[in-house]
Amino acid sequence: MEISSVCKERRFVSHGGDIWGFSRKHNIPLEDVLEFSGPINFMGPSPKAVESVKQNARLIKFYPDPNPIEFKAAIAQYVGHDVKAENILLGNGSIELIYMITEVLPRRFNAVIPVPSFSEYEKASLRVGGEVAFVQLSADFSLDKDKIKRAVTDDTKIMCICNPHSPSGRLYAKDEVLDLVDFCKRRNIIFSIDENYIEFAEEGDKNTVAGMVTAYDNLFVIRSVTKFFGLAGLRFGYAIASTHLIDKLETVRQPWSMNGLVKTTTLAAFSDTDFIKNTKETIANNRAKLVKDLSEIGALHVHPSTTNFLLLKILNRKVSSTILKELLAKERILVRDCCTFMGMDDSYIRITVRSAKDNQTLVDTIKKVMDKQF
Repeated sequence: MEISSVCKERRFVSHGGDIWGFSRKHNIPLEDVLEFSGPINFMGPSPKAVESVKQNARLIKFYPDPNPIEFKAAIAQYVGHDVKAENILLGNGSIELIYMITEVLPRRFNAVIPVPSFSEYEKASLRVGGEVAFVQLSADFSLDKDKIKRAVTDDTKIMCICNPHSPSGRLYAKDEVLDLVDFCKRRNIIFSIDENYIEFAEEGDKNTVAGMVTAYDNLFVIRSVTKFFGLAGLRFGYAIASTHLIDKLETVRQPWSMNGLVKTTTLAAFSDTDFIKNTKETIANNRAKLVKDLSEIGALHVHPSTTNFLLLKILNRKVSSTILKELLAKERILVRDCCTFMGMDDSYIRITVRSAKDNQTLVDTIKKVMDKQF
């Protein structure tokens, strides 16, 4: 699929969650916007994390710890799978890590990226002089491993995927991911996998490859506290990798890239077992109901998802994703127009699973605006 000419947004600019720009464009107060575009936990951050910010605000007068060994050990314990502190790399959100891994690659390299996918993988490669080979995923967003492998050349130095997949929400099995990791290892290719949504998936812990970094020194697993823990503004991410790869990456990282509240806030969030349990159960229940209700709208196809977002395909071509987004904007609802994803056309939108009340408002509004178009 090619990016449709109907799409007015530039692919390199647009991301979900731009509630500020939406508010300015449509002159709607932030608190009046129903935000379905950014796939962040609608329940917000853990109460323990919020309290930690209040209790530790005094720490902002100090430089952050340049080598927080205890923090890395706590993250490793949270991840499990025999991951050790020396396998943890810290970053200013997952974005810094996505860009950091490309900085240790040779100049004029090639990156293989199955699409649709997060646009920053491409941007990070282009920024340091790399070229990108896109591999179109199947209509159901499954991994065609043979097709992906055929895209690899002698110049390929990195392969980037996300699991669960964004924007579809599909969870890839550990075995099929490791098949690609092993393929890349034999060719000296870094395999970068973004697991930002893994905690939402019921079988996420079963299918993570975080515990395989000691067996594969080319494996680079990226996570953050942005999505599941609702801490987008904290800007903290971490990577899991072999000590050899982490030592190499530490030579290119910028000093003090994280703020002084990251450690205490993250650890508070990780310790909030009630919040974690409630998030998993609430998202799963609300997602199931939302899928059922949206599937009853004849003009939409809802792709199966293991995450806190759903990908919707508009079946009636009288309405594009951009048109539907604008119609919903008039109702003060913000959704993600997926025409800006490489490999997608203007028949897809992505929505975040929110509260039962908000989800019902979205369903009712989509029905109303779609009925007016037919």
